[in-house]
Amino acid sequence: MAINDKQLETEQKKEPLSIQEQKIRAGIAFPLDYEDIASLKQSLGAFLIVQLSNGYAEISDSQIQATSIILATHRAFSTTVGLLQAWCDNGKAYIQSSTTDDNSQINVVIFY
Repeated sequence: MAINDKQLETEQKKEPLSIQEQKIRAGIAFPLDYEDIASLKQSLGAFLIVQLSNGYAEISDSQIQATSIILATHRAFSTTVGLLQAWCDNGKAYIQSSTTDDNSQINVVIFY
């Protein structure tokens, strides 16, 4: 597909983004520096390892909302491993195994 003269002219008018020059897009200044990236990671979610006790774990974090998304997977298995369910409420996240004998370590990601 060939680019016509009008498309070429439009592309040439677009401003190139300089590394020294910041642009605001969706309220965020680009390019991002390391501090910006670290604060974005912190504000977007939590990345944790928790230990089940009798098949249950509770996480307290004021940023967790009932609408937050939680993902949980086994990290290190105990002798009895069950199926995991996880849910969020305001200020808390819960992980429960289908068996109370599950004392595994769990990888947890929570998207606020």
